[in-house]
Amino acid sequence: MFKSIKRIIYKASKIEEAKLWYIKLLDLQPVIDTPFLVIFKIGECTLSLVKNNSDSSVNIENSETYWEVDNIDLSYQKLIELGVKVHTPIKEILNIRIAKVIDPFGNVLCITGSQQDTKERTIEKKPSETAMIAAFARAVAAKEDKVQIKGPDYLAELFLTDEGKKPLSDIVSRKWAIQNLITPPLYGYFICRTSYIDSIYAKALSDNFSQIVFLGAGYDSRAYRFKNVNSNIRIFEMDAASTQNRKIGVLKNANIDIPEQVSFISINFKDENFATALIKSGFDKSSKTLFIWEGVTYYLHEEAIRNTLELINTLAPLGSITCFDYMTAKVDTVFQSEPFLFWIKPSELPEFMSNFGFDIIEHINPDEMGKKFLTLGNGVLTEKTLPYFNFVTAITSKKLNEANS
Repeated sequence: MFKSIKRIIYKASKIEEAKLWYIKLLDLQPVIDTPFLVIFKIGECTLSLVKNNSDSSVNIENSETYWEVDNIDLSYQKLIELGVKVHTPIKEILNIRIAKVIDPFGNVLCITGSQQDTKERTIEKKPSETAMIAAFARAVAAKEDKVQIKGPDYLAELFLTDEGKKPLSDIVSRKWAIQNLITPPLYGYFICRTSYIDSIYAKALSDNFSQIVFLGAGYDSRAYRFKNVNSNIRIFEMDAASTQNRKIGVLKNANIDIPEQVSFISINFKDENFATALIKSGFDKSSKTLFIWEGVTYYLHEEAIRNTLELINTLAPLGSITCFDYMTAKVDTVFQSEPFLFWIKPSELPEFMSNFGFDIIEHINPDEMGKKFLTLGNGVLTEKTLPYFNFVTAITSKKLNEANS
């Protein structure tokens, strides 16, 4: 039931002295070093030194040890049966569930685990977990203290739960969240992806595209962040009903105006023909279109990828643009309800896209992402990004019916 120690938190009123002491003890340099929070990576575990304003050396909560468990509900129940005092009941932060108890001897014991009931958490039944993670990362980035990499998505935090918003409150909490809830490479990746697709979106507006289609919109906010320059373009947001309905509800509750030219289309991409749904909603097949396929391809089987590219080719005229990110190698995921299903080597992608009438006009790898989106003015790379994900922008250069005739 209890698997391994995941995280240890020590509080210290003199955090600089504590940092130097642990550097000597561990013979390691911290991976995060601030006046309020210092984090060491020790194997698969992290040790966090947190600023404690109390000068008292006696504090029942001076240290916290987090245990990873298979099933947090069963583990929590067993602890209750063994007579612990509840400190913090099970709460959910993004896809992580955490609880704290005090054992009979006065020690704070924390348990942590991922979501259960995988079958009930499919995106067809419940809002997407990965969409929430992406929104959380964009919300953190929007409060980034490094101006050069600060994220533009000031609306992202609207889509978070009350518990999910708590880590946004101060720099210490945000750094802890980046290290423990998102991970630094994933955080860097989301910064890059948001900035890159924002630039593609803005270029489509300046190039007088008539339509933009979001294939798997999630909690994307571009239709609302760019509303002052969106007036002459139709926008179609397509996604699973569970996520889309929650998004619409959040926007309305926050009094965010939904532009008249935005159409919401609920769809299951695995089983439904999105071209038919688009046309029913007023999509114009003669108008040059930007298709944004953000954070989706790796969750689809190859057959679905091929079907999507073929439909895009038949839907829109030559010169239309498709922008997406993809995996370059197999990578494990923590989201059992949204497993990775598709990846392709970068060297194989041009031919793969050509088979569906596309020419690649921009192909960005992780090193290029870092240089373009994560480098400060002094040339210092401030964050890392995921190693096995690329960005692609492709243009429809030939129609499949013409190629096959």
